[in-house]
Amino acid sequence: MPTTTMRAWTYMQSGLPSQTIVLDDEASAPSAADLGPDELLIAVNYVAMNSGFTTMMRSLPPQPYSLPHIYNRQKRLGVPEFEFSGRILAVGSAIPSTRPDLQPSTLVLGCCAAKRVFVEGKGALAEQVIAPAAQLIPLLSPYTVTTQDETSGPEPAAPISLLEASGLSACGCTAVQVLDLTKLIAGDKVFVNGGSTSVGMLIIQVARHVLGRTGTIVASGTDASLIRSIGADEVVDYTVQHPLHEYLRTHHADRPFGAIIDCVGVTELYTHCEPYLAFGKPFINLGAMTAKPTFWGLLSFVWNQHMVPLWPVLLGGVPRGYQFYSARPNRETLGRVMRLVESGELKMVVDSVWDMRDARKAYERMESKRAKGKVIVRVQE
Repeated sequence: MPTTTMRAWTYMQSGLPSQTIVLDDEASAPSAADLGPDELLIAVNYVAMNSGFTTMMRSLPPQPYSLPHIYNRQKRLGVPEFEFSGRILAVGSAIPSTRPDLQPSTLVLGCCAAKRVFVEGKGALAEQVIAPAAQLIPLLSPYTVTTQDETSGPEPAAPISLLEASGLSACGCTAVQVLDLTKLIAGDKVFVNGGSTSVGMLIIQVARHVLGRTGTIVASGTDASLIRSIGADEVVDYTVQHPLHEYLRTHHADRPFGAIIDCVGVTELYTHCEPYLAFGKPFINLGAMTAKPTFWGLLSFVWNQHMVPLWPVLLGGVPRGYQFYSARPNRETLGRVMRLVESGELKMVVDSVWDMRDARKAYERMESKRAKGKVIVRVQE
């Protein structure tokens, strides 16, 4: 039976998420009447925390891109996070014809639309959420082929649990899309900074799939055994080998990398990369973990992302390409992610799981920057 209220974590101001979020046991619940033609209403089971969202919450108030709130200074209220897994409750009018794989009761993984989260303040850390069909995919592929003898047996098992699937949409799409950007091929060499972050671990696994066993993956992190277990050939402990760029210059200038993927956002890694990044090869930054947790700190970081690659080489600029990349989750990429999962080449590494009422503790784990893999909140079983 439809409900008009739900449990949701909300926040009204910037600051440490563990200190600013409040649990509302009677938040207004979305309904089928709120759906656009290509949207779905989802009962959320698990939410995967995202480091980028944690950084934004520390620096910006909720609904940061809502113009009425910017100009009129109205009271802002937001539900955080955007990656989740759950069960479809209702579908928009266009879904039966455009996405027949998405039906009521289907288990899905996906993420909220940016407009819903950053303009309307309607994120995923709640019992129900609205999400676009373009950013959802069934947990179990509807195209699984069964033989005549199998049709009367039990349904095929999902390749991954709802818990693990909750962090695969945005991060999984990031891993696949960023490896496409690098144009790496079998046998190449890549460096992943932040190899123990949730997205870093997925990137290492996708890179291993792309490079094959002849390629070389070097990653930074403090848990060498974990990072090696998912495909890295060499692990550099950045707390010991400091500064990291000096270590890379000393040990990898003889055979420079074919790409560097920074999941943290260490500017010095780029400004010193000429000796250890091959000419014409890309430096791609995904992270903002080094940004100061203030509005001006975040603004300075964003400004730096745009200005660093524009600085002329003749005036001291870096003669290597630079790009700050943010994933664009879509059905095609989600399909590629799930095929890698189904083939056993990609798995989600889970750092910790917290009950809905312990979301503050989950954010404390995120704020500590010690998480190795995804921090996940269990909203409901």
